[in-house]
Parts: sequence; C-alpha cells; structure tokens
Amino acid sequence: MIFKPGTKVKLISTGEVGVIIHSWTNQELDATDYHIAFYGSEFPKAEPKEPPYVLSYLETSLEKVNE
Repeated sequence: MIFKPGTKVKLISTGEVGVIIHSWTNQELDATDYHIAFYGSEFPKAEPKEPPYVLSYLETSLEKVNE
C-alpha cells in the first residue's frame, strides 16, 4: 500500500505511531521507502512535549491507522 504524506501509520513490529512526511521509490527493492515522524505509543492530544523522531521504513513495515 502506498501512503501519502500526512497519513497516520503504525510500525507493525513495535506498535509505535507516526505520520508519513516523505516517500520515495527504492528501485533496488522495488518498494516504497518512507520517512515517518514518530510520536511513540500514541498520538499526542495537543502540542507534543517532545519533538517527534524521524526514522525510515519500507512500506511493508507499516499499516495505516484509522482514527
């Protein structure tokens, strides 16, 4: 599944949640890579106390969060 920037996602392996901020095609793996701004175990209800941390993952590691 291809996610657009702004899509809320969950990292399948840890349950951490975040927002897609950038995507690009990884031609070597024939897949889409993403930069995700992660917030931890849940999305903040207001302005977060800490800035999100940004990590890169393949599309197969992520699932869309329905909120």
